[in-house]
Amino acid sequence: MKRATKLKLALLAATALTIAACGEAKEEVLAYKSVDECIKALVRDTATCEKEFAKAKEVHERTAPRYANSSSCNADFGYNRCYQHQTGTGSVWLPFMMGYMLAPRGHSTVYTQPLYRPRDDPNYWYTGSNGRIYSTTPTGRANVAKSITSPPKARTRTVSRGGFGKRSVSSSS
Repeated sequence: MKRATKLKLALLAATALTIAACGEAKEEVLAYKSVDECIKALVRDTATCEKEFAKAKEVHERTAPRYANSSSCNADFGYNRCYQHQTGTGSVWLPFMMGYMLAPRGHSTVYTQPLYRPRDDPNYWYTGSNGRIYSTTPTGRANVAKSITSPPKARTRTVSRGGFGKRSVSSSS
């Protein structure tokens, strides 16, 4: 096969992948740092803001990224943004919940989830399943990939990072 033909095929494949990635269905969500921020946005009522925050805290306990030690957690989320959490078999380190995602009125397909702010990406929130959310509107509205609005799966693995060589290990907890 000629070099030019190989290049054309590679470009066609890359273009197809790019178009497929852009074509994922979007869903509108609300993202807030706190119950107060949710209430002040005047998009959902006080009772809903409070109820959904409580639900996000429950989900956080089951689905937050888990780390074997504080330095590994701090590497991803920043200094003093993690805490030690006791489990039935010992303890793990979890990032603090920095916000929560909930459904706008009438959007029952959005599952309430905790949100986390990574150390190196302060303009975005991430769900426990690594879905990325960016919202700068005063009402907290954002359009996200529909795939991140589903219920998150419970975490059963702990992340551990090595020092020299930056080895990464994952183990069940």
